[in-house]
Amino acid sequence: MISIYITKNIDFFPSGNSLIIPEFVSIACSITTVLADSVVRGKNTLLVYRISLLYLLISIFLLLGGWETKPVPIFFETLQINHFSNFFRLFLLIRLSLSVLLSIDYIRCTKAALSEFLLFVSTAGLGGTFLCCANDLLTIFVSTECLSLPSYLLSGYTKRDARSNEATMKFLLIGGASSSTLVYGFSLSYGLSGGEIQLDRIANKLILSEITNSAAIYTSMMFLIAGIGFKLSLVPFHQWTPDVYEGV
Repeated sequence: MISIYITKNIDFFPSGNSLIIPEFVSIACSITTVLADSVVRGKNTLLVYRISLLYLLISIFLLLGGWETKPVPIFFETLQINHFSNFFRLFLLIRLSLSVLLSIDYIRCTKAALSEFLLFVSTAGLGGTFLCCANDLLTIFVSTECLSLPSYLLSGYTKRDARSNEATMKFLLIGGASSSTLVYGFSLSYGLSGGEIQLDRIANKLILSEITNSAAIYTSMMFLIAGIGFKLSLVPFHQWTPDVYEGV
């Protein structure tokens, strides 16, 4: 009841932007993790772990309280909150909470820096939740990179292991190549639509311009599929995945 009141009756941001309070909580989690680690002694203190887990639970609590079923565009229509995006935001936050909860023993056994691990996880989660409700090309790309960059760092988290370093290098190179491919596909879509970046406007412009069967459209789709395929490790763009997983 408290979360419903906060997210629906107290609008901290204009134009319904309070619907992304869980994302702002994730940002606060990242900042607090860094500050707590610099204040307390010892990099493996459980205080940082408990703070991070608490923030994730608060994010889930607020997301459930502000659940929207009808599409609500916010932030100048760069984001769109609906039932579909909320489902995947909730799924991602639950998975992040389980990841933090189940990884604490491994991190303490390996004597790695716990605060860095929690910072990477929370930043990747922030990019993932924004990606779930992204509504334009620029937001999609920034959210994807916000998710990808911490993933590169997490793959090389056990930096004393040579296999981990090799996996990180492969992951970074493939990730950079896939990002370049994805951006090129976005640029073609942007140009063909007459300078539009919002997804629905791009679709409308392409339909009205009657160039949906042109070679440029197929080229744009080819680069988009290749870029997304490498990011998601889809067949036949998955050859790099076994080596990276084995190294990690």
